[in-house]
Amino acid sequence: MGTKISFSLLLAVTSTFSLSLMADTLRKPYSIGGHIASGGAEFKGSEADGDGIVQVYGFYNYDFTQNFAIEVGLNVGVDVDEWDCYEDRHDDWYCTTANQDSLFGVGVDDVEYSNLVAAIKGVLPLNNRNSLYGKVGAQLYEYELRSNRHLLFEDDGVGLYLAIGWQYEWGMGLGMSAGFERYEMGSLESTAANVGINYNF
Repeated sequence: MGTKISFSLLLAVTSTFSLSLMADTLRKPYSIGGHIASGGAEFKGSEADGDGIVQVYGFYNYDFTQNFAIEVGLNVGVDVDEWDCYEDRHDDWYCTTANQDSLFGVGVDDVEYSNLVAAIKGVLPLNNRNSLYGKVGAQLYEYELRSNRHLLFEDDGVGLYLAIGWQYEWGMGLGMSAGFERYEMGSLESTAANVGINYNF
């Protein structure tokens, strides 16, 4: 009788410990996050936009296996103006945009675009907290190129989305990442480096 009780007690304790350990080591399948990116853009094979591009991206991930996830996200990108500032003899400051030269060689001085992304994300663990990732997917894009507030070019459609990078996760569900991403939007393409944060739940 005592042996049966001892065995049952040992089995219960072992099972509880194993389940607890499994719960600690299993990564939670859902995550949300975002990143900010900076880089350049090309239009119809032109040289990269000298003023630069800034992108803001928010996403939701679902891990359907340990190494693969589905990601949906929304990206917004704009060109960054350079400013020239000077002080006059009355100690007053004046600033004007320095991007008087046309972007892409076609008279553009304002770039705006947005992307709705659906991608597959692959993860290669390096250790418990560090991993490398790669993403490939499609994105619905829409962009406008303007000159002095007048619309010169616009387009929308479906394009390729690519990303690679590194990510780090703390035990509390928070993580950080750094990487590179590319959006192909017909005649317009952007490539940027990003840094971001995410939360697993």
